[in-house]
Amino acid sequence: MVPALSTSTGEPNTKIVKGTVTSCGDHYGCIEDRVFFSIDAMIGPLCLRVGDKVLAFVEEDPLSYDLRATEVCVLVEDDRPREPYSKIHEVSMCVSQVREDNICLADEYYFYLDSISKAILGFMPYEGDWLDIEYSLEQESSKITIHSLKATKCRRLQEVCVTSIHKRQGVLNHTIFFTFHSLKCPVGYTPLVGHVVNVVVVQSIRPNYNWRAVSMTPVDKLYRLGS
Repeated sequence: MVPALSTSTGEPNTKIVKGTVTSCGDHYGCIEDRVFFSIDAMIGPLCLRVGDKVLAFVEEDPLSYDLRATEVCVLVEDDRPREPYSKIHEVSMCVSQVREDNICLADEYYFYLDSISKAILGFMPYEGDWLDIEYSLEQESSKITIHSLKATKCRRLQEVCVTSIHKRQGVLNHTIFFTFHSLKCPVGYTPLVGHVVNVVVVQSIRPNYNWRAVSMTPVDKLYRLGS
């Protein structure tokens, strides 16, 4: 009997899967005897071993229904008793600054964006993004420990149009902005003005816009060839 996988919604045609490594060779491995991955998909410096708990971005082949992980990271679960000052809080906060290795929230708290928190969230945060967070506050510090992390609002939109691009930023349907720095696209695809795309958007506040696209897939596969 195949063990059940714990999943949550991720990118289009993708699931974020929590599972156990059941086999691992020099160049490939398998999660729960169902999800294949190559070592190149591994995020972070740790080496995988059989029995490791992992989070993975998993794509399903629409024809064969085979499951393949495109990104895999070790899930470190801390079951130690928490001190009284580590009481878990729930709050919605806006990202005020994104630095090289940490995320600032409402100019008050910060946390390190490691491979685990990024895999749980499913996208790279950007200034103005609203996040729902479960966290505990480290004693006498503004650094927080993240226990749960997700976009406050997230939607999937079908067949929207790229209406403008300027340098490393662009706009969809004149109402949704995106940045190339934090946008996930299929390999080899670059959006251009006039392209019709399917997108995942999150609530993100900046002048004239309330939504940010975090992933984009062209409706017409010919776009991938630059036509």
